[in-house]
Amino acid sequence: MKKVLTPLILLACAVLFSSGCGNVGAIVVTGLRIELTGIERAADGAVSVSWQLANPNVTPYLMAQVTNKIYLNGSLVGTTLEKDPFAVPANGNIAKTNRLTLAGPAATQILMTAAQGPVNYRLESNLIIQIYGDETEKGNLVQSGTVTVTSK
Repeated sequence: MKKVLTPLILLACAVLFSSGCGNVGAIVVTGLRIELTGIERAADGAVSVSWQLANPNVTPYLMAQVTNKIYLNGSLVGTTLEKDPFAVPANGNIAKTNRLTLAGPAATQILMTAAQGPVNYRLESNLIIQIYGDETEKGNLVQSGTVTVTSK
């Protein structure tokens, strides 16, 4: 009987231990919402993207890094990177503006066409959230909507 119980107990412990080590990234970003608030093209060709991160939770967040992929009318236009850590207050939001790294020559044409009026966007965001000390969690957010592209 002991020969049968020992392997079963070890197997049960291994299953319980491995299930407790799952990725909690989806849980960490629950409730967070990100959206584009504007895209601006400067005369020199530089493009700035304004976005907002809303936190309806009762706990503040410390973002270590945020990377955004921006699609306009279904086409990838470019990416932004926020490397400076910032806090998102509990029950609050924070607005940021970053320079857009264009995805290629076609992105310029897409932006010029988009300047004719509001366009549909999809924003895919990768968040690195500072949990405690050097411990971080990764989470992903996706948001769609409309945004206006302006020229300076």
